[in-house]
Amino acid sequence: MKEPLISIIVPIYNVEKYIEKCVESLVHQNYANVEIILVDDGSPDNSGEIAEQYAATNSSIKVIRQKNSGVSEARNAGLRVANGEYVMFVDGDDWVEPDYVSFFVQMVETHNCEIGFNVGVFRAEKQPRTDKENVIVAEDGIAGIYAGKYDVAVWNKIYRKSLLEKGEVLFNPEIWYGEGMLFNIEVLQLVDQLVVGCKPVYHQTFNPESAMRKFNLESNKCGLRSLEIQKSKWKKSNKQIELQWKYHKYRFNLSILNGIVRSDMLKDYSDVAKECVSNIRKGILLPIRCESRVKSKLNWLCYFVAPYKMAKRAARKHQQYVNTQIANT
Repeated sequence: MKEPLISIIVPIYNVEKYIEKCVESLVHQNYANVEIILVDDGSPDNSGEIAEQYAATNSSIKVIRQKNSGVSEARNAGLRVANGEYVMFVDGDDWVEPDYVSFFVQMVETHNCEIGFNVGVFRAEKQPRTDKENVIVAEDGIAGIYAGKYDVAVWNKIYRKSLLEKGEVLFNPEIWYGEGMLFNIEVLQLVDQLVVGCKPVYHQTFNPESAMRKFNLESNKCGLRSLEIQKSKWKKSNKQIELQWKYHKYRFNLSILNGIVRSDMLKDYSDVAKECVSNIRKGILLPIRCESRVKSKLNWLCYFVAPYKMAKRAARKHQQYVNTQIANT
């Protein structure tokens, strides 16, 4: 029986240092029937030219070049030309194992699911490999995304293309932060179940430019807008989904406060920081209820007592992490 065609969509923007490793990892899959769609989103560096060079020597690679319109429009451009039975997404500065595609295809085909998630990913630390695969109901997938059990992003997942077409699901071009979560939540409204595996076949590359980027309040506001849009799309809902959505929204207060302190922008955003502190204190029962680990509960209680001191501590830990990753790069 012929293997189903898999379309892999890769948005490209300012990744000339990484794109060759990314494409090489996709070209050398142990699964043969793939098309690789590289979408140059008006990148000012040489990423687009590198993509064109690959396409000139490999018929499985397509290149789309467009003016800079953001990651959502870049992925949409790829979806519009994708011919695969399934669609996957890879970020242009990441790379994958040779069995990345075959792992996902085997998983969804074996369990007769239209969506497959993977909780295994390599970052700085190695994670254990396991062959464990579970079929879960869509509601548990939705709640798991909000709870952080499953990654919010679209990379390291697989989707049946006919499902996306039937549901008319595309990325919202007005959302550039939280766009992947919005896409996933919308798609999960269309199925009763999905399969979840755990094998670290996807590698996130440490990008120092991204890690050291200044705090962006507008991006966080965009993420909050994404959450509200997601809620408006719910056809599937229960008490656990509502609770985890509320807790996910609450955690933005911590993200914003830490970002302000880490970027040394308290003077610029003092009112925003104060509002976050107030929200953290008013909603402190949420993490106590939702967090399963005692250490996490204690961390939130420390923010309740000494929010700015904890934010400074988080900033130091972040800088230590960045320094370690740069040294190992």
